[in-house]
Amino acid sequence: MEPQAKFVLITGCSDGGIGSALAQAFHNRGLHVFATARHTSKMQNLRDLANMTFLELDVTSTESISSAYKTVENETGGKLHYLVNNSGAGFVMPLLDSNIEMGQRMFDVNVWGVVRVTQTFAPLLVHAKGTIVNNISTASCLGLPYQGMYCGSKAATRLMSETLALEMKPLGVRVVIVITGNIRTQWFSNYPNFELPEESYFSSISERIGVFARGDQGHPQMEANIYARKVVGDVLGGTEGTIWRGAQSTIVKVALAIIPTWLMNQLAVKGTGLDTMEI
Repeated sequence: MEPQAKFVLITGCSDGGIGSALAQAFHNRGLHVFATARHTSKMQNLRDLANMTFLELDVTSTESISSAYKTVENETGGKLHYLVNNSGAGFVMPLLDSNIEMGQRMFDVNVWGVVRVTQTFAPLLVHAKGTIVNNISTASCLGLPYQGMYCGSKAATRLMSETLALEMKPLGVRVVIVITGNIRTQWFSNYPNFELPEESYFSSISERIGVFARGDQGHPQMEANIYARKVVGDVLGGTEGTIWRGAQSTIVKVALAIIPTWLMNQLAVKGTGLDTMEI
């Protein structure tokens, strides 16, 4: 590889997702991209691009992360300029009906996966005086019906990212927190099939909850390539701290600043079935 090249590693680059779009956007800006996924066969959209290295990386496996680290270290001379923690998992279910083991697996990806990857690649980032980019979600700022566990995992990652930014600054490493709004991807196609338990208190509004489980609410969505281009522009432009990108992200940011909590709660349940449910 060229000695002056800059390198970025992105987790969760499967076709049809944000990671794939980010890989394309970084590639378009001249970086060498380490595109990762649990299975490299899921990154076909990136196959024809030059300066692209494909690695298998499972953020829940220390062995998988260590293997990827060794490859990156060898191929870059011990430097990584950008690490993008993008991998994520989620599901839709009322908290009372949520499977705890499924929730733990989700936290293992959304929270501990970010910590594992960051800890492992930290030496390469410190050597390069690089940048960590953590892709969070507007769900980290709101208590959304039927997404309690997902919101909790993203809120935990957001707060840990804020701490990380303070701790990495003396080491010369910048941390960027991306609060992501609605993006047009295949995200909901990867959700487990939604089915309420027969004894659920929410059986009477099961069909309405299903709309959220399929992502059919009709909310505005930003195209993934547009989102990726904006985020990469922010990151390469030297932005620090928290940025808000994606459809409705700015609306959420402003609403959190000016709308009282009681009103936000009313808005959050509107149209979810909780506003009309009777027992």
